[in-house]
Amino acid sequence: MNEDIFEFFKRVKAGRIAVVYKGDYISFGELAKISEQLALSLKKIGCKKSAVVGFLLKESPELIYSLLAVAKIGGAFFSINVKYPKRTIQEVILRTAPQILIVDPLLISKLGIVKNKIKKSVRFSSRIHLLSFELDRKISREKDTFAILFTSGTTDTPKGVYHRQQDFIFVGERSFSAWEIKQQERFLSCIPLFSAATLGCILIPSLCYGQTLVLPEGRGTMSLVKAVNEEKTSFIIGTPTSFIKIMRFLDETNQKILVKKIRGTVTGATIASSFVQQMEEKTGIELYPHYGMTELLAVTSVSTHGDFSTVGKPLKDINLQIAKNGEVLVKSPAMSSGYLENNLSPLVKDGWFHTKDNGMLDKNRNLKILGRMDDMVNRGGNNIYPSEIENVLKECRFISCSGVIGVPDPTYGEKVVAFVVPTDSHIRREKIRAFLSDRLPVFKIPDEIIFIKRIPKTESGKVVRKELKLGYAKLRMKSN
Repeated sequence: MNEDIFEFFKRVKAGRIAVVYKGDYISFGELAKISEQLALSLKKIGCKKSAVVGFLLKESPELIYSLLAVAKIGGAFFSINVKYPKRTIQEVILRTAPQILIVDPLLISKLGIVKNKIKKSVRFSSRIHLLSFELDRKISREKDTFAILFTSGTTDTPKGVYHRQQDFIFVGERSFSAWEIKQQERFLSCIPLFSAATLGCILIPSLCYGQTLVLPEGRGTMSLVKAVNEEKTSFIIGTPTSFIKIMRFLDETNQKILVKKIRGTVTGATIASSFVQQMEEKTGIELYPHYGMTELLAVTSVSTHGDFSTVGKPLKDINLQIAKNGEVLVKSPAMSSGYLENNLSPLVKDGWFHTKDNGMLDKNRNLKILGRMDDMVNRGGNNIYPSEIENVLKECRFISCSGVIGVPDPTYGEKVVAFVVPTDSHIRREKIRAFLSDRLPVFKIPDEIIFIKRIPKTESGKVVRKELKLGYAKLRMKSN
């Protein structure tokens, strides 16, 4: 599969609507015209094939113009989260060493000391400035690298993951086929445009296969609901938190989803089956699970059923097996070629990517994810996955959110600690334990339950257990 994204994009009828943003309807023809103009400007400022181009742009059509322009040139892009503090933005730029940075002029002040490295600046439009850099560092990568995507970083510094244009085309075609995407759908993402999930599942596949992408005017729940209703969105991707917030917003404001049928896929973490059923009954949104990770470009297996006890079957031409130790192994044409700072060799053996997820296959060969191997708690010889306890706690009406960790214990080796955000300030721990005792073996019931105001999570909805462990250590120090 040697075709590139821009070739696929150019095949779509020019009059079809590609992007909806703030009441503007941008056609594929208009998108192509602006992207080609931007590609020409990039070449004039010295951007060559295989050049690394960074984006410091708000979530707007400008980000899509930039992505297509880099695809046409044959360069590699990375996108910086504009919510990052100035220091983090500078660190990302120095790590990735771009030749060009496409930046919103209102965000140039966030560059800090990196501005001293600017060699040339060109104004493309009122919302796009092109900056060429002279940086000492050169990164090592494959020549056909198209994207440098950053992992969610739940345990350490986010890793920059390399992907080719062919990876996006493969995942887009296979996932759209599995989800039975009909022309013409209207897609909306509740998570940032630059995330691997949005890029791999929705944004680039929509550009390649002639679908419409609806960009909300912000990430607030009110903006998302408004975009769904006004633009008749038919397919949504989001984290469990995204959909939970939508339900709460509808209940609190007494509003409704006006579109008769919407399908959605949940990324980043699991969601309670009872909530999925409630969501469909109250809003008409049918939610489906899928499984993947940045190294495999967001989608490895999908399900078109609302049963969240599994994550379905692998996409066509992706092979999956369970190792003797229970680890999920994947062999995929969309597997990353390496990391920004090093290669993938420790995680790839005989062509199989080692996910570090524990899983099993049910009788129908559907994949069930048990949890991260690194997160597993060994309590007195019993293996316990935090996600299993968290999934049960999601069914508890006394709790809005939870995070479970293992901590050292002199008797059991490790013990289970659950941090929970209660819905009622008067709830007692005994009531939560009673709820769990009806649903879990006694050794999986948390040894400690700690009430907390907020569970630290990544933008993709994953619990940041490292922060919980640090918080627990501080609590113990205070009590001693």
